[in-house]
Amino acid sequence: MYKQLLLGVALALLATSAMAETMDLSQALAMAVAHRPLAEAARQQAEAARFQASEARSYYLPKVSVAENFVVTNEPGNSMFMTLNQEQLDLRDPSLDLNHPGTTKDFETKISLQQPLFNPDISYGYRQAQQGAAAAAATARRSEEQIAFGAFSSYLGVQQAHAALAWAESYRKNASEVLRVAGQRREAGVGLKADELRARVFLSAAERRLVTARNDLEIARRRLALALGEPEAAVDIAIDLTPELFAGRQETALMQRGDIEALSAQAKAAELSYQQSRAAYLPRVGLLASYSRHDSSTPFGNEGDGWNVGVGLSWDLFDGGRRASAKGHATAMKRAIEARRLDASRGARLQVEVARRRSEEARLNLKTAKEAVAEAEEGNRLTQDRYQAGLANLSDLLGTQSALDQARMDAVRAESALLMALGNVQFQNGTFLKTFLPDEVNP
Repeated sequence: MYKQLLLGVALALLATSAMAETMDLSQALAMAVAHRPLAEAARQQAEAARFQASEARSYYLPKVSVAENFVVTNEPGNSMFMTLNQEQLDLRDPSLDLNHPGTTKDFETKISLQQPLFNPDISYGYRQAQQGAAAAAATARRSEEQIAFGAFSSYLGVQQAHAALAWAESYRKNASEVLRVAGQRREAGVGLKADELRARVFLSAAERRLVTARNDLEIARRRLALALGEPEAAVDIAIDLTPELFAGRQETALMQRGDIEALSAQAKAAELSYQQSRAAYLPRVGLLASYSRHDSSTPFGNEGDGWNVGVGLSWDLFDGGRRASAKGHATAMKRAIEARRLDASRGARLQVEVARRRSEEARLNLKTAKEAVAEAEEGNRLTQDRYQAGLANLSDLLGTQSALDQARMDAVRAESALLMALGNVQFQNGTFLKTFLPDEVNP
């Protein structure tokens, strides 16, 4: 009954696995960057920052507006000027009573133009917005790097799960062989029934590990699908990664990290904010122009029209210390952001150095693990020969078999750790996407 249950679970897992989509690393990374909601959110934030910079630039251009106003009044002053604007005022009219006018109506159509001639706030505001857009773009690139590296990690997870499944299948095959030999020895009268029973327990443990390995593979496939922005699917890998993938792809310059670039842009924006606070003591100059039409009965009518053009200057001589406080605030923010950028840059350098050292360590660990596998294979072969010849007991054989299986699994983990360490070097440098998706990344 137990074996039938295991067989049913295995068949169900195989059926599910057969429906999994397969893709190589480049396809997986491109899909993750394109489909993950977090990557899209970061790109949209960068797009919003670009539009904000465009909005700030628009203040350089003139502002033109059209207004239509309707006024009814019997106030003497307004009535006289409204009639005058309509070119209907006739002082010779004996019925004209300027002190007690009747009800006067006026439709005013006015086109206004405002053009700043000198306003430092516009220049500094636009340049700050540009730096904000650069920071948002760099942050988006870093987000894409993080998402791509997460997909790389999930890809390795599937690869390791495949290797673990192969190990579990080999483990079960070896356990079956041990049981077969133990049975032959018992039938030949040179083995014990207890040894055969112990071999059966060993085989049962191997079958449980096999079921677990198949489950782990399916879970790894679903995690990869989630990392690619496909949460309802299961994705398998098409090609196994090897350390040779990173040959000739070592790190280049450190300061390609998007988070460091974003802090540098923020530091530049803070410097511009400080300069703007100093420019607040300067005057502002602007051009004003308008054209208006007036009519007593018709909207947009033209019983009378006129225009005016002027230049205005405003200069705050005293504002209660607001500009001095703004300057102090800008100075402190500039120093704070620069300190954060410096600290993050130092931390990034340490992260790169740690990643390099861990990759060297992982390379040595893989070499040692492969040597351990070779030694364990030879030890297991010798013990099998001695057991079949009656010179070793089952405990010795099971011990060397377990040591061999553990050595093989350690080698699988060591290779996966090396690949992850090599990928982490690229990620900490900020060159992960440039390395694996050069055609998708702007220089």
